[in-house]
Amino acid sequence: MNNFFLELTIALLFGIGTFLVLRRDMMKVIIGFGVISHAINLYIVGSGVFTDGTLVPILEHEQALEGLGQGLIYNDNLTAGILGPITTNPYTEFVDPLVQALVLTAIVIGLATTAFVLTLCYRVNEEYGTVDVQELRRLRE
Repeated sequence: MNNFFLELTIALLFGIGTFLVLRRDMMKVIIGFGVISHAINLYIVGSGVFTDGTLVPILEHEQALEGLGQGLIYNDNLTAGILGPITTNPYTEFVDPLVQALVLTAIVIGLATTAFVLTLCYRVNEEYGTVDVQELRRLRE
């Protein structure tokens, strides 16, 4: 990952998320965890970008070298059982699809977890009339 602005964005998101997690309001804490999870997802996606001349990971080495010679990454050849997108240059800048699939899964799981925690926060607010952690601690004593 060599993009300065991407790294700066990840650092800012992580800092904002940490600031929100350290608040007393449960809603801010939940939002902070969401922001931190998005920063982590962005970092993982950023780590899947190859700009150093690495070949596309879904191709065999010989196929990639053949495609590079023709100026293509991939070519459909149904008789050989090959079905893929045709992509012309620049063929050395791409994103690893496995990383994107993992992050998409993490986003879905994070959304479900956030919905569950928001429901718990709503119930706490209904039961005690506050979402302030300090006040809840005092009410428990």
